[in-house]
Amino acid sequence: MSNKLKAKQYHTAVSNYDEATIISMVREDYIQHNPKVPTGRAAFVSMIPKLKEHGSKIENIRMFEDGKHVIMHHKWINAAPFGFEETAAFHIIRFDDEGRIAEHWNVMAELGLPNGSGRTLLNGETEIKNVEKTASNKAKIKELFKVFINDSIEKQIEHLPQFFKKEFHQHNPHFTDGIQSLTQALKDDKYFPRYNKQHVVFGEGNFVLSISEGILLGIHTAFYDLFKLEDDKIAVHWHISQEIPATELANTNTMFNF
Repeated sequence: MSNKLKAKQYHTAVSNYDEATIISMVREDYIQHNPKVPTGRAAFVSMIPKLKEHGSKIENIRMFEDGKHVIMHHKWINAAPFGFEETAAFHIIRFDDEGRIAEHWNVMAELGLPNGSGRTLLNGETEIKNVEKTASNKAKIKELFKVFINDSIEKQIEHLPQFFKKEFHQHNPHFTDGIQSLTQALKDDKYFPRYNKQHVVFGEGNFVLSISEGILLGIHTAFYDLFKLEDDKIAVHWHISQEIPATELANTNTMFNF
């Protein structure tokens, strides 16, 4: 069974509150990177009754894999245990050599209303294409983040047409479609992230996810940026950010350490 199929089986088990299947698929020493959840399988399994109490369920929107990692773009409904009615989330799981789930990372945000272009944190295209371009597409996103991290705002704006289609589809709730909106966001220096480190880039075909950290609205934040590329340029962008807590941590694994 492929890792994608295993990941589907796993998130289905979570939605069905199927503790036996979860226990069979997850290592006992499972490494947890959600800062609010203790590390280890037992801590996660202990959350299942609360999910069941609220009827919390996962609707998977997108899924792709890169090596032993499977990246899932989810909608959670009845998400009261996480503090929301509905959330958009990225979940990443790593499989060990025996095919069991060994490690987990995630970020979540309230689903909210569509942005000014009518796009939400989740809607849009889902089909994986051009698998032969995985390496070059990942390289393109690494190059983009070197610009965001190292260059002045003026230089970043100058380089945008090198990376983005002119009228690319924007799913960030604060912006609208196209390079013009992104340019204005950079100039306004408010809702545009100030990236200072890119931790990892995952990709399969036309989908590439960058995971990084930096500052947003003065807060130390983790950023998950998902891109769909066409003809070597970004055609679609989704984004979820989450504050990186400094206190009351349930584990010491950090939100990164890929």
